[in-house]
Amino acid sequence: MRGAEAVLSKTTFIGRAAVVKSRIVKGYRVKELDSRLRSERTRSEARLLHRAKLAGVDCPTVLCVDDFDITMTFVSGKRPEMTKKQSYDAGAILAKLHANDIIHGDYTPANLVVSENKKTKKSELETTKPEKTEPESCASGSAMPASGRGAGVGVLFVIDFGLGFVSNDIEDKAVDVFTMLRALDGNEKKDGFVEGYRAYVKSDSVLKRVKDVEKRVRYAF
Repeated sequence: MRGAEAVLSKTTFIGRAAVVKSRIVKGYRVKELDSRLRSERTRSEARLLHRAKLAGVDCPTVLCVDDFDITMTFVSGKRPEMTKKQSYDAGAILAKLHANDIIHGDYTPANLVVSENKKTKKSELETTKPEKTEPESCASGSAMPASGRGAGVGVLFVIDFGLGFVSNDIEDKAVDVFTMLRALDGNEKKDGFVEGYRAYVKSDSVLKRVKDVEKRVRYAF
């Protein structure tokens, strides 16, 4: 699968299904600048995924990372229909991310997956949480252990942190919330999402700022 910034390809890694995300060379940029930007963004995304995993968010596990490639666990599934329950879960996921100052950057249903993976056996995955370290280099020959057991069928996973970053700014978090609300159709789904997001201790401040963001967007268009 090819996107604007990267190519995704399925593979296997130490006997498990995996995906390699490779950032695309941009020919219009100076070669040295292009290499630096792609490397920085690759490592930034790997760190965000690892940070999200430490926060208890269901997302792909980073197995290893190189200059322009991230190898991560493959999540078999489909895009959610965004029922009220799924909308609530999406809000709860974002609450966890924001509690750890993780900004997704493109939080929409397109970057959520309803898992079709069956729960893994205890022997197939490490049962301890990953240590608070940087993701391993693929060149090192070792890999980060996958944390916990497989989440099982029907669990909502968040993917693609390519536009993400770390911030404790209310404005950045409000934009994340607004992005999802704009993508949801119907008050029931939006209400479910907001209800789930209220698990975040600063949700009132963020939701208040969302109204300001919405006004600015309306004015711009």
